[in-house]
Amino acid sequence: MYSVTFGKILQFTAIGLVIGFVIGVIAMLGFDLDFMAMIVSVLLSIIGAFAAGMYAELYHIRQAVNEQTDKTLKRRG
Repeated sequence: MYSVTFGKILQFTAIGLVIGFVIGVIAMLGFDLDFMAMIVSVLLSIIGAFAAGMYAELYHIRQAVNEQTDKTLKRRG
């Protein structure tokens, strides 16, 4: 079985791939662009999905640290 981290990487890659593919198809059909537009949109969407995932993970870590700090300060005070 995959680890949680590898599973999240696969999920974010899949999300970026699907969104990028949809944007690329719209760019190719609607704006009469070539296949390079699809490749660029897929890569940028994957990078955007990873950036959003990293931000979410760092936010959860910050929440956990703040919660632990609050518990420690309540014990001392």
